[in-house]
Amino acid sequence: MNNNSDIERSRAFDDKINNLGRITSIISLALMISVPLAVTIFYKIQINIAEIAAAAGGLIAMFAPMAIVENISYYPLIGAGGVYLSCITGNIMNMKLPSALSGMKLAGVEPGSAEGDIISIICIGVSSFVTVTILMLSMFIIGKYITPYLSRPILQPAFANIMPALLGALVTPFVLKSLKVSVVPFALSIALCLALGGKFVQRYGSYFLPLIMLASVFAAYCMYKRGMLAMKPARQGGTK
Repeated sequence: MNNNSDIERSRAFDDKINNLGRITSIISLALMISVPLAVTIFYKIQINIAEIAAAAGGLIAMFAPMAIVENISYYPLIGAGGVYLSCITGNIMNMKLPSALSGMKLAGVEPGSAEGDIISIICIGVSSFVTVTILMLSMFIIGKYITPYLSRPILQPAFANIMPALLGALVTPFVLKSLKVSVVPFALSIALCLALGGKFVQRYGSYFLPLIMLASVFAAYCMYKRGMLAMKPARQGGTK
């Protein structure tokens, strides 16, 4: 009975999160579109549909696959609520995702669990407030005095490697925890970089990522069937 009630509470929570996420996403999109629309109407700017379609076509072709793949890959880590909230507030890779993973690690919960989804929502929400606060302070107070120091050439190599350092620090614990599963995605990524070049893979990473994900899942399945991996029991929603 406890397991059934936990599952029902988890499903009810997911339904509420999805309904709230859809509503807030629609509101956010409307607000985002209203700004350029209001500027266009106020200044009576002539709109050329052909030029807009031509400019948007290239952007959609480049970013649409990336958006789809990123949402699919983020969901198992930060849950539905985390995906909705992080997509609305933005800055996912270098702010929201690290905050959620760090929070779950400190709380001792697993990504994909009911507890992990709740911690993810809390961490991403707090991260959003912190980000807005820092941006406001940077624009009006801190930026005026710190920017000259941060723009010095000696610091530029550090800023150019923030993303690899950040993602490396986040990925390392998961790799050490599942060395066998990590072999295939790492080997494929390194092989692609060596064969095609790092810049090419970085530019078209959204197209390579689904292939690497599918190959990794297939390799993990083969390892499991051969007895090389042990399947952990699935955790039910709710806290006992």
